Amino acid sequence: MTQHSGLKSHNLCRYLTTFGLLLSAAILHTTANAQGLFGGSDEPIPHLTLARTEVAAEVPTPLVGNDFESMLAQATNGGTLTAAKETANREFANYLRTRLDGALRELLAEEDIPLYTDNNSLILYNFIDISVVKRLNGLKNSGDYEIERGGLSASGDYHLRLQAPGERLLLERRIDIADLRLKGKYRIKTSLRGETGEDNTTEELQQMADQLVKRVIDRIEDDLEADALRALRPNG
Repeated sequence: MTQHSGLKSHNLCRYLTTFGLLLSAAILHTTANAQGLFGGSDEPIPHLTLARTEVAAEVPTPLVGNDFESMLAQATNGGTLTAAKETANREFANYLRTRLDGALRELLAEEDIPLYTDNNSLILYNFIDISVVKRLNGLKNSGDYEIERGGLSASGDYHLRLQAPGERLLLERRIDIADLRLKGKYRIKTSLRGETGEDNTTEELQQMADQLVKRVIDRIEDDLEADALRALRPNG
């Protein structure tokens, strides 16, 4: 009786061992198939160099009121109205550049795409040419203040280029900024008694820049997925 029980235990152990090996093989096979099904690849992900975004911007100069004296007051430090305009354009361009750069880095990090520079780096270039204009909707007096309200709209071009070493073009995308339908609403409150007024133009311009970045990323994110970059990478 004891010998018979030992034999049964031995057979059970052999069965469990065999079953375990078969189960492990099945799991490995399923995992391999799943990787192929969902786009996994043994090829390394290309690494990128993110070039400095080039921005050309033309935006309204924030003013307190629409009178000529206010414009002159803002231009005093630079000496000319042109200086005030250039300052507004530069500050907007810097803000937009920073926001797009941050969004691109976040997107590439989510895709586990390394960012560093060597002789094999793919280079990602971004160019933005944008113009924002005001449209006056109304002007009225309210107590001791003059209230100006209006809308902001944007037009221009976004351009993406992805190049391989040696300046070989791998990918190019263009977006008409007018198609993104960026909108803002400005409000200027000017004191009729010479007191400090209010102007939300700068804040509205920044919100429009944030809208632009979000909508551009929505349009290009598929192009910057890891598998898409693997497919674009030149052979050899």
